Amino acid sequence: MAPAFEAAPPRPRRSPSHARRIAGAFLFTLSLAPAAVSAQGLPQGVKTFSAADVINGTKVSREQCARTPKAVYVESFGQGVCIRYYASGPLRGAAPIVFFTGDVLGLDDKGRREVDPGYLTQAPEFIDIASKVWAGRLHAPMIFFGRMGLNGSSGWHGDRRTALEVDVTARALDAIAAKEGATGFHLVGQSGGAMLVPALLAARDDVGCAVIASGPLDFRAFTRAYGITFRTSGARAHYDPMADVGRIAPKIAGDGGSRLFVLTDPKDRAVPAKFQAPFVAALEKAGGRPVQIQTEGRDAEHHALIEKALFVAGQCVAEASDAEIVKRWQGRAGDDLPR
Repeated sequence: MAPAFEAAPPRPRRSPSHARRIAGAFLFTLSLAPAAVSAQGLPQGVKTFSAADVINGTKVSREQCARTPKAVYVESFGQGVCIRYYASGPLRGAAPIVFFTGDVLGLDDKGRREVDPGYLTQAPEFIDIASKVWAGRLHAPMIFFGRMGLNGSSGWHGDRRTALEVDVTARALDAIAAKEGATGFHLVGQSGGAMLVPALLAARDDVGCAVIASGPLDFRAFTRAYGITFRTSGARAHYDPMADVGRIAPKIAGDGGSRLFVLTDPKDRAVPAKFQAPFVAALEKAGGRPVQIQTEGRDAEHHALIEKALFVAGQCVAEASDAEIVKRWQGRAGDDLPR
């Protein structure tokens, strides 16, 4: 499925390998969750996710997808994709919190594709556990969304942050809402997964709270800085949140519409703050009222803000004020989390 050319972004010059930079991407499934993996090894019958599936992509038929629990089949740009989702809590008549994890595919020092080692310790059973834990902690129904090519969803992860991924995700949310009876969504995204939040916020009218953590929101500038070709046409055209500022700003203008929080660690070395701040400034200039929170990531790269983003979403869903949320998280240390 993967094309012959390399779509995974190259390793930024004079920085740690991509795998180390994204090692925090699966803190979501491990942090604050029961010990699904013991020192003795995997529980019997559990099969962890595959590096080969991430690197090469997978195909799943409509019939196979229909037999898969918590999955929806959508078509986009002539491609059929089976999206897995891991839900906890009552969804019918409710607006669940939907989480999009970060990227796990990159290049090693020799230019070869590699997969975040943390991803290879995960399995559907563990994500189910984590979703239940977070639904309980946030007092809200929860969906862990399997992005294209990840977490049991078909497709190729190399097509991330593209028109194809955005369209597949939007169609999958519609299908999930129809299947589960959800009335809307609250959205949370980390790093590469954060790119989906502004795209969905711009296109949908059923988003309540939206939280973006460590996202490369000025994506043209990001690709230019790291020597990545910014594609502009077809299914694999890159998505740039800056292009949607005009559609997002009216929705977060403070008149009872959506609420948007942008979490940034000023010391982020994976996605530096200079690629996040212009998006916030552009929204403000266009009349929007985004809330940017400067807070510390809990990893060595100052990039992993997953837990904080989820807690912010929980507070937003509980109708805490912007001031209350900012007071709780502004300037907080990386390990300053509720117990």
